[in-house]
Amino acid sequence: MRHRVMVGFVLILALTVMPSGAWASTQNGLGSNVIIANEYIAIIVNAGAENTGRFSITTTGGDPDRIGDENKPLVYGMADPWTSYTTIRVDGEDFVFGGRTQTSAGRKGPFGKMIMGPQTAEDNMIRTICQVGPIEAEQILSFTRSSTTGLKDTARIAYKLTNVDAAPHQVEMRLMLDTMLGSNDGAPFRVKERSITTDTLFRKADMPDFWQAFDSLADPKVMSQGTLQGPGVTAPDRVYFSNWGVLAESIWDFDFEPDRIFLRKGEFELDSAIAMFWEPRLLQPGESVTWVTYYGLGGITIAPGKLSLGVTSPAIVTQSREGRTRFPVVAYLENTGEGEARDVRAAIQLPQGLTLAAGEEAVARIGNLPVGGSVQLAWQLEVEERARGELSYQVRVEAANSEPNQVRRQVQVVNPARLETEVVGPPRLMVEEGCLQPVPFAVRATIRNVGEMDAPWVQAEWQAPLGLQLAPGESRIKLAGDIPPNTTEVLQWFITPTDVASDNLPYSVRVESGATDPQVVNRFISVPQLPQVVSLIAEDRSALVSLDEPYKVMVQGYNLRNVRETELVLRYPVGLLRVVGGRLGIEPGQVFAPYMERTGVRVPMQVEVDADLGLVWVRITHPPETEVDRLTGSLCAIRLMGTEVGQGRIYLDSARFTTTGGQVLELGAVELPISVAR
Repeated sequence: MRHRVMVGFVLILALTVMPSGAWASTQNGLGSNVIIANEYIAIIVNAGAENTGRFSITTTGGDPDRIGDENKPLVYGMADPWTSYTTIRVDGEDFVFGGRTQTSAGRKGPFGKMIMGPQTAEDNMIRTICQVGPIEAEQILSFTRSSTTGLKDTARIAYKLTNVDAAPHQVEMRLMLDTMLGSNDGAPFRVKERSITTDTLFRKADMPDFWQAFDSLADPKVMSQGTLQGPGVTAPDRVYFSNWGVLAESIWDFDFEPDRIFLRKGEFELDSAIAMFWEPRLLQPGESVTWVTYYGLGGITIAPGKLSLGVTSPAIVTQSREGRTRFPVVAYLENTGEGEARDVRAAIQLPQGLTLAAGEEAVARIGNLPVGGSVQLAWQLEVEERARGELSYQVRVEAANSEPNQVRRQVQVVNPARLETEVVGPPRLMVEEGCLQPVPFAVRATIRNVGEMDAPWVQAEWQAPLGLQLAPGESRIKLAGDIPPNTTEVLQWFITPTDVASDNLPYSVRVESGATDPQVVNRFISVPQLPQVVSLIAEDRSALVSLDEPYKVMVQGYNLRNVRETELVLRYPVGLLRVVGGRLGIEPGQVFAPYMERTGVRVPMQVEVDADLGLVWVRITHPPETEVDRLTGSLCAIRLMGTEVGQGRIYLDSARFTTTGGQVLELGAVELPISVAR
C-alpha cells in the first residue's frame, strides 16, 4: 500500500492560509519541504535527500464560496511528496527528474544530477534544476488563474528544457500526476460528455480543453480541474487516464488496457492518475523549450435538488483573431431523488451574443435516469463577433415525474491580453578619465497590459548581436509574472560594453507571454572608441604635499592595447621634492599585482633616478598575461617626499609603448600641479 499516515499535516499547513491576495512561502518549514501557499491552495515540493523535486498540491481555504474543501489534497503526498514524478527523454534515453527514490514510483531510474534543490524565488514560485544528460531541466511551480473559477486557485506546472551541449539533442517529456480528491483516490475524471473510470487515451486532435473531477454532485468535497488547452498552457500530444500503479512503476511506456478500471493489481480500492506526454522536439545548442500545464480547483455552479445539476464553462473568454471564439459548456446531472426520473430532458438557453456551434442541438433527451444515476452533457458555444461584457446562459433539466431544476452561469467576453512595451536606455556613453561612463548602464523595459484579460507568465529577454553584454550577475531573461489588465511592470538589465565601438550598437528586448504573440523592441546606443591615454594621479587624489611626509604618484594608463614594453620619463621639481629610497622608490603598478601574486616574481623593470636633475626613467617589460587588448590601471608608482614649502609641477615628459606587433606608440606629455606645505 502507498498510503501513509497524515496526522498533524492539516494543522501545520492551515497556518499558512493568508487573507485574500496575500501569500506565504516556507523553506524547509515542514520537514524537508519548500512550500508556497495562498488563500486557495498550497504547493509543496520535497527538498529531502530522496524524492527531491517531487511535489504535491493541497487546498488551504479552497473554494471561497463553499465549505468543506479546506486542507484537502489534490495531488497525493501532502507532507511527503513522492508518488508523482516527471520523466524526460533525451535522444531516446529516459531520466527521472529530481533526486533518487526508494519507493516504487520511478525507482529504477536513471536519475538526473541535481544542480539546484527546490528554492523559492521571486513572484512566489518554487524552482528546481536538474541535469539530465546534455539537457538542463528546470521545474517551475507557481500559482495561476483557473479558467472556470477566475481565481488563482490553480498550480502552474512548467518545465523548461535547455540544451547546454554543443550538439543538437531531441527531448520529450512525460508528466505523471497522482490525483486525489480529499480522501477519494479514485473519483471519475469528467471529460466532455464522459465520466471516465477506465483506462482512456486522448490524442491531440481530440484533446479536451479541461477535465474535472469530483466525488458527488449532491455533496462534492473537492472539485479539481486539469487544464489541457488554452492561454498559457502547452497542449500535450497525448493524455492517459489510468491507475497509479502502472504509471508509477514504468517511467515511460506502461501497461495500458482500455476499459480496465482504475484498480491496481492486488488492491481493492480505486487509485487513479494521469500521464501527459509531449512529443519530440529537437533543440539546437543553447535552445530551450518550455512545456506548461495547469492543475487546481474547478468552478462548477451547482443547483441541488432531486435532479441535481452542475454546470461549468470558462469564466472569461476572449475574442479570437481568427474566426469566432468557441468555448465548451459541460453540464453534470445526477438523480439524487428517491425514485427513477422519467423522460429526462436538458436544454441550454442562450442570450444574444452566444450561439450554438454548427451541429449542436440545444435540447438533449436523456430518457429515464435511475436513483444515483448520472450523465454528462456538453455543448460548444460560439461568441458573436461584436459581443462584449457579461453574458448569462441557462441550463434547465426536467423530468416527467420531478420538479425542474436550472443553473444560470455567466461568462465574461473581453478583449484578449495585449502588451505594449517601452524600452529606455542611454542614447550614448561618454568618456571620462579614459573610461566609458556610465558603466554598467541600465536598460529598462516598461510592459503594460492594455487588454482586458490577464497576460499570463510574461517574460522579457535582452538580446544584442555584438558590442554589448550583460553585467556580471545579470540574467538574460527576466520574469514579470502574470500582468492583469491596465497594469504595468518594469524590468531592468545592467549592461556593459565590450571592445566594439560604434555610433549605433543595436540591442533589443523580446517580450512574450502565454497569451500574446512575441514582440521585439529594438534600440541603439552610441559607444565611442576609447582613446589610449596616460595621466599622473596622486594616490590620495590630492595636490597637497605635507612637508617631510611621503607622497605617492602613479602613472595611469587607459585602454592601452597589446603593450609588450613601457618606457616612461618623469621630471619633478628638485627644490620641492625628492624620490624616497632612490631606485627603490619606484615600484610596479597595480596592473601587474595579480601576476606577481600568482608567480611570486617581480615584473622586469629597469629604473634610473637622477636626483640632481629631478629625472626618473623607467622601462617595464610586460609579462604575457598583461599583453591584453585593453589595459587600464596603474603602470608604476613613484614615492616622493616634500623637502621645501612651495608650489610646482610633476611632469611626465615621455610615455612610449611598444606593442606585441612591434609598433611604437608615443603619448603626449602630462603634468600634475602640487603644493608643498607644512
